[in-house]
Amino acid sequence: MNKRRLGKSDLYVYPVGLGCRTLGYKAKTEQEAIEIVQEAVKSGINFIDTANIYRKGLSEEIIGKAVQHMRKKVILATKGGIVTTSDGLATQDLRPKSVRKAVKESLKRLQTDYIDLYQIHYPDPTTPFKETIRVLMEFLETGTIRYVGLSNFSPKELEEWCELMEVPSIQTPYNFLQQKLYRKLLPICEKRKISLIIYTPLLMGLLAGKITKNTTFTKNDERSIIPPNIIEACIKITDQMRQIAEKHGKTVAQLVLNYIANLPNVGCVLVGASSVDQVKENVEAVRWKMPREDITLIEKIIESVKVSLDEQFFIQKVKKVFSRYDGKRVAILEMGMKFIVPLSVEAGDKIKISWNGEYLGTVD
Repeated sequence: MNKRRLGKSDLYVYPVGLGCRTLGYKAKTEQEAIEIVQEAVKSGINFIDTANIYRKGLSEEIIGKAVQHMRKKVILATKGGIVTTSDGLATQDLRPKSVRKAVKESLKRLQTDYIDLYQIHYPDPTTPFKETIRVLMEFLETGTIRYVGLSNFSPKELEEWCELMEVPSIQTPYNFLQQKLYRKLLPICEKRKISLIIYTPLLMGLLAGKITKNTTFTKNDERSIIPPNIIEACIKITDQMRQIAEKHGKTVAQLVLNYIANLPNVGCVLVGASSVDQVKENVEAVRWKMPREDITLIEKIIESVKVSLDEQFFIQKVKKVFSRYDGKRVAILEMGMKFIVPLSVEAGDKIKISWNGEYLGTVD
């Protein structure tokens, strides 16, 4: 399988990457998690993606142990810019001091002296991009970081960053019920030759074809917060796709991954795995060419679904509001994250935040 070039960099990646947000969560031992990473590399996956906050750093530690003897075969990608507050909440912090600390700690956990792709996890509305870029340039000049990428940036934020620093890639969510941000980013990425790295392609397994109307989720399962109509739509989509998948001797998950991997400007699709068998299934997903007629059928199935996760939102209470360096208002939410909001928003207000991280207005 031909590897794909990320943007204008010299990073060439297998179309499916190993997403490590929950790495080791379901494994009985750390060794099982290590074997998942090693099997991915042996099977052909060379792009491994993690972040400093994934499992409080444990994800990076497991990866570091897994690839220390195969480092040159792997493109290590991690993310920084999210820190944990004294209250135990996650929030953005891209101040130079914080970025320096995060990079050094990731290097230590990953047991490496360089990171191939260091990605800004979320923009920090309280720190000017130029300040963050200045410290990242220090690491680029020493070779500690080979390339800087972005994640969860809006189209406007992407344009603003690229005026100051070129990037080879940006991570964004995309699945059949969450397409809005990908579509908005695509024209900019095509113009600037930036690759899109896709996450949640299977929507936490809801589009893998294993969920039925009788499936229930415990409170500890993150899928328990997904609206019922979205889960129903996922079941409807996968039920219709199953016939196409079986015709080719593939699973529904393989069909979905193959389709998404071949969308315009997609450099890599990130998929998690809780077993070696899942790794092998994901690797094989892109080792075949889907006929045009089946692509058309899938497009019709997607278009027939009238609900979207893009239309859903969370309601969050504003804990604090203040003016930043340019006069714009920033709200700190009870969940910890920071958002730019209109001047009319005050502490104590409840606001709507989309699944893509967009401010949608206040709750009356």
